[in-house]
Parts: sequence; C-alpha cells; structure tokens
Amino acid sequence: MTDRRQRNGDALLLILRIAATLGWVAIFLVQIIAWVAAPELNTGIARYHELELRTHWQEDWVQWLPFVLGACTVLSLFALGVSPFRSRRKSDPKRVHLLILLGLTLIGYFVYWFQILGNTI
Repeated sequence: MTDRRQRNGDALLLILRIAATLGWVAIFLVQIIAWVAAPELNTGIARYHELELRTHWQEDWVQWLPFVLGACTVLSLFALGVSPFRSRRKSDPKRVHLLILLGLTLIGYFVYWFQILGNTI
C-alpha cells in the first residue's frame, strides 16, 4: 500500500523538471540556429568543386539567438531558484546540470556578442 504523498507528484518538483527540460531544449535550439546561421567553411572539397560559399551570418536566423538564449537563462535561473524550496535534506541532488546549463548559456552569450556582432560592425 503506497502513501498518498508518494503517489502524487510534488508540484515544485514537476515545475523544476519542466523548467530544466525546456532549458535544455532551448540550448539545443541555440546550437541548431547557430549551425544554420554560421558562415560556411572553406574546405578542400568546396575549393575543388569551386562552390560558392556564404561568408556572412544569416541575419534571419541570428535575430532569434538572443531570445532563445534569454529563455534558456530565465528557465535555468528559475529552476535553480525553485530547487532550494524543494530540497528537504542535505542528501537531495544538487542539480549540477542546471549550473552546466547556465554556464553553456553564458558561453552562448559570449559567442553571440563577440563573434556575430563583432563581424557585423
């Protein structure tokens, strides 16, 4: 026989999991957008076949990067903020993956400001 507390999920834990999952989906979208928008590489195959390469960032895709990075930041900070209210014991998980997510987001901001905006000025 299961206890009612074990059967029903904790609302804060559910919110924490949803925010963390959406944050990781957002950082995955940042990677896809950056891959699609980035200039094409001048490789040996491209030179051999004399392919025309795009040497600039595609502005249609780049304009979405700050919004997706902002969503990722908000979601990871929200999940990090909810986590202490959910933890009841010292042995509860520390949610290191949220710190990694926040670090990846900050690296994304760094790349955005110095690579993309640096090339357009």
